[in-house]
Amino acid sequence: MPIFGYQFLPRTPEIIAERRIHLDRYANLAQGSQLTVHLIILLYTLVTSSAHQKHAGRSQKGTFARVSRSLSASLSVRLAEYGTYGQWIFGLGWATWLGFLCIRETAPDYLHLTKRFGLIAASQLPIHYLLAMPHPYSPLQLLRKGSYRANMSLHQVTGRIILSFFAAHVVLYSYAFVQMSIFWQSVRNPKITVGLISAGILFVLGVTSTGLFRRRQYRWFYRVHVTGSSIILVLLFFHVEHIRIYLLESAVVVITNAALKFFSSR
Repeated sequence: MPIFGYQFLPRTPEIIAERRIHLDRYANLAQGSQLTVHLIILLYTLVTSSAHQKHAGRSQKGTFARVSRSLSASLSVRLAEYGTYGQWIFGLGWATWLGFLCIRETAPDYLHLTKRFGLIAASQLPIHYLLAMPHPYSPLQLLRKGSYRANMSLHQVTGRIILSFFAAHVVLYSYAFVQMSIFWQSVRNPKITVGLISAGILFVLGVTSTGLFRRRQYRWFYRVHVTGSSIILVLLFFHVEHIRIYLLESAVVVITNAALKFFSSR
């Protein structure tokens, strides 16, 4: 039965090969565009920093200074418990772009669409982990000369997007298994079981990452977040091999962060 133009296609070698090419291409494009965004942020930081230094000692009532302060203040306004205007603008824009990459050239292959959501979510993990590095020697903080708070703001936004895309991946696959009448048979497959356990951990991470939980139980939030975000890399490694490159990149970030903490505390 077609679903919004999508259907379950036969598993022919040609379809599988074409699907693999497009999956890898768009996942790499998603990660490459993520790097591009941070490069743009870096250039913006350098330009604004240079301009502020140039105007240091002069009147701070110039047009550039007024616009810069006004824009910064506007983007920092909080919407109650739901983040700042800046987070919302970036989050909606980035989610739209990644959503486009998930859909592009997938029709009418339903399983291709399903796999694309999971692979693109995985492609965002390395920089997502990098944004959470609290150490002053974090590469992003050194390059952008920015604050840890700014990095964490982006980390929170990308985290919600990644969780949403992984959730879409799980829901779409579950629907496929039900439609094919192989749901219970599939969940007994070790790789699928590992994926479901990973989904449960991601759900816990999402719940404990809410502002309300962080403020009331920060110690538990921190423990769950550090432990869960490390375990998830191991579990997903055994879930599917095509995302392992992104998991290994994320593991390098985790290990580097641990090493920096160890040597800085000595």
